[in-house]
Amino acid sequence: MSIGWYRPKPLELGQDAPDFDLESTSGKLCLSDSVKDGPIIIAFYMGDFGTTCSWVLSKFRDIWNELESRDIRLWAISHDSMSMHRRYHSRMDFPYPLLSDEDEKVMTDYGCRIENHDIYTGMAGRAVYVVDENGAIVYAWAALEDPAQAPDYKGLLDFIKDFRSPR
Repeated sequence: MSIGWYRPKPLELGQDAPDFDLESTSGKLCLSDSVKDGPIIIAFYMGDFGTTCSWVLSKFRDIWNELESRDIRLWAISHDSMSMHRRYHSRMDFPYPLLSDEDEKVMTDYGCRIENHDIYTGMAGRAVYVVDENGAIVYAWAALEDPAQAPDYKGLLDFIKDFRSPR
């Protein structure tokens, strides 16, 4: 079922991940500098404090130990301000940083900025990418039709288990 929104095509496997540096709840983070230390999951979400987004981000918290055991980091990105992120991060006790893309450039570069919709324009549609040590997209998932669609956590975990052994 389409809800009348348009989103550019998400990135594909093998593409170079667009570089960025954004403020986060852990300080300034730069993708190209950070992937040298190991893979990063980039999870785009619509916004802080929403019921569905809180559930989605809590599911990532639930798989955090599995990610950490494999030296895989997670960065969650939305258009919300740093002051909003700090309050949300503190309230939800996430073990991973929230990054602020207020100018919407990163979500646009990653093909997940929602456009032409009365309510959701300028927000990130849910998308999950894994970027390897070479800066390439090695896993990609996006909610293309339904903003309430949750990421494929099982598919992500299966991929991670094949991709990187525990330390």
